[in-house]
Amino acid sequence: MGLDSGSPSIRIVAARRSTGRIPRSREGWGRADDDDEGVDDLVLRVALVVLAISLPLWVVLSVFVVVGRLRYERLHRNPVDRPLSGRAAERLVARATGRPRTEWGRWRRITALQRLERARHPAVPRLLRRVLHDPDPTIAAAAVRTLGDVGDDWAIDLLIDALRDGEGSRSRIASELERLAPAPGRRLVSLLRDGDPVVRFWGATLLRPYPELGEPTLIELTWDADPNVRAAAVETLGTRTGRSVETALSARLDDSEWFVRVHAARAVGHVVGAEAAPSITRLLSDRRWWVRTAAKDALRGMGSDAVPSLLSLLTHDDLFARNGAAEVLQDVGFVDFLALDNPRSPLLERIYEAGGERFREAARARAATAQPKDGAQAA
Repeated sequence: MGLDSGSPSIRIVAARRSTGRIPRSREGWGRADDDDEGVDDLVLRVALVVLAISLPLWVVLSVFVVVGRLRYERLHRNPVDRPLSGRAAERLVARATGRPRTEWGRWRRITALQRLERARHPAVPRLLRRVLHDPDPTIAAAAVRTLGDVGDDWAIDLLIDALRDGEGSRSRIASELERLAPAPGRRLVSLLRDGDPVVRFWGATLLRPYPELGEPTLIELTWDADPNVRAAAVETLGTRTGRSVETALSARLDDSEWFVRVHAARAVGHVVGAEAAPSITRLLSDRRWWVRTAAKDALRGMGSDAVPSLLSLLTHDDLFARNGAAEVLQDVGFVDFLALDNPRSPLLERIYEAGGERFREAARARAATAQPKDGAQAA
């Protein structure tokens, strides 16, 4: 029995021979035999069900968040004078003295301590003394922050004792003492005599807002064996005045540690001024970039008063010194003045040689730009 040439089987065989590939399922078949429409209907139904479930859940969650936030704000509005009931206070005290094992328990302990502090509960000083020595750094940090919030004399004493004993992060403690200024005041002077150089460092640093305190001891600390202490003392003395301060700061320009020389250059430039220009210009040949930068900043602050000292460095043996002097002369306006007033000046040429070719090109470009403006004003 022969096959009809128009049948589907004959068409598939002919397609294979003509194209050399296996025909796809839709080739030679009607769409009625395909099940894509059923799959599309199923996906649509699933999407509608998911939407119907997720939309109410999203609305409920949003309402829950808003209500919770409103409740939180109501409970924490003006909390300082809100009294605690006896049972609530006992529960918070027990929670603050507990030893939580989970992260949630840790934060509940911190919250309990803060609520007791806001209510001015009499157990707060005892609890803070205990929590301040907690081995958990997060709990100890919360105690430091709470002591800063209290701000009473006993709280300041606890913070200073903790700074001296090294309980917790000293930088956190120092931050709270700074925040409480000027209350700590004279209590900080005793830190300058401590046997621990770290304590002396923080004492010198914290005395910066108190220009009337500790000056003789700070001057002595500029010769401390620890370079960090010397740097802190120099930085604090840089905010003060007086001949003894000037002498102590100038001596640190030759310190053996580069970062002390950095602080000294900035402090001497601020306190002594142009009188110290010859001493500071020596630092332009320092081997440390930071020291040279600090010296240039100090000399810029002196303005034209530093020009004589800077000109003496144009023939210095050190390339950094010559280049730094030319840079500062440019920044204080001396180079541009010469370029306009006497562009053929031998002194200007020496400055160009010290600054380098790019320095020369930049200065000449500025002068060329400025000349037409001056001519127009004269006209």
